[in-house]
Amino acid sequence: MATTCYIIDDELHAIETLKAYIEKTPGLELIGSSTNPLEALALFRDSGKYADITFLDVDMPQLQGTEVAVLLGNNTQIIFTTAYQDYAINGFELGVSDFLLKPFPYERFLKSLHKVQGSLKLKQPEVPRNSTLFIQTEGKGKIVKLFHDHILYMESKKNYLSVVTQEKAYLTYLSLSEMESELPGHFFRIHKSFILNTDFISHIEGNDVFLEGIPEPLPIGASYRDHFFSFVKERLVKTKRNS
Repeated sequence: MATTCYIIDDELHAIETLKAYIEKTPGLELIGSSTNPLEALALFRDSGKYADITFLDVDMPQLQGTEVAVLLGNNTQIIFTTAYQDYAINGFELGVSDFLLKPFPYERFLKSLHKVQGSLKLKQPEVPRNSTLFIQTEGKGKIVKLFHDHILYMESKKNYLSVVTQEKAYLTYLSLSEMESELPGHFFRIHKSFILNTDFISHIEGNDVFLEGIPEPLPIGASYRDHFFSFVKERLVKTKRNS
């Protein structure tokens, strides 16, 4: 997916320079430009859409770039472009991504671009896994859809796997390892025969885990104990007061 760009600069020749740089750079898409920051802000506000990167001049008659940066907030990565080096300090105090001192060569433009694109990648949200899975049960003639959030635990039963949900238990011809590789992070293997949904943990006592709505506890296997309790310890709320 291309990185989208927008240019705000009151000088047309400056816009043309940036346009040429953007057009010759693979992976970039220029979605617009404006010589008037007020018009650009109105466009963003009305459409609700912002570019990934906004190249923003600092010294403009209608509104200073520093003021525009505040109004844009965190909706876009801002690269200041100006002929005045003194603006660099103010820009970084405002949290802008980089600063280009006019006139800047294409190589300096690329350096700034790569820096900001790296930041954009870090901010990409993790793509959520599917919230459902399908298993074959009751022979080969029936396929059942299960919601992850409805599954309490799974138990290995020789060549089969019992999947226990809030509604009922299903028996499927799968191994625990085969199922484990298809589950999101809140499922945890605690025993060679058990995987549980940590969202349903009621409490832990010794080497037993109790789940909501299940009277009998699930055992924690010796070889899984350290890993499981490391997971619990990371989420354990502790007092900072001296005892």
